[in-house]
Amino acid sequence: MGFFGVRKLSFMCIVSISILSQAVGQSLVLDDSIADIPPHMIEKFPEPPYGTNGFKNWIVKNYKIPTAAKKAKVNGKLMINFTIEKDGRLGNFQITKDIGYQTGETLIELIKKSSPWKPGYQNGRAVKSGYTYPLSFSEGDLKLQSEAKRQR
Repeated sequence: MGFFGVRKLSFMCIVSISILSQAVGQSLVLDDSIADIPPHMIEKFPEPPYGTNGFKNWIVKNYKIPTAAKKAKVNGKLMINFTIEKDGRLGNFQITKDIGYQTGETLIELIKKSSPWKPGYQNGRAVKSGYTYPLSFSEGDLKLQSEAKRQR
């Protein structure tokens, strides 16, 4: 198989992984080459209490939009990263894409109140995992299409 055959096979594998991961509410950050997939890929992603949809519903129900954000009718996508420890505790919160008006800090404070998560597993062992959570705003209100993305 020549170079282009390998590239095509790599692309097909990545597309297949991406489609499969999206089908179960998971997304992997991948490069355009199968060789770049890290050898320590998690076999089972961490899971929030009550599952991904339950967690999303909990966020939507409990997130209090800051008054300044509502008044400014903010638009855009807020993104935070955090880690899930081997025992399911959450930590290392960071705002990776901010839209201002204390929206990121408010989301972090809410997620810190979450029950412990089910950790990710690799080779049958619990592992520390990264997680990215986006929250979209439109005209100062939540835009209800937020989906979580796992990484690492």
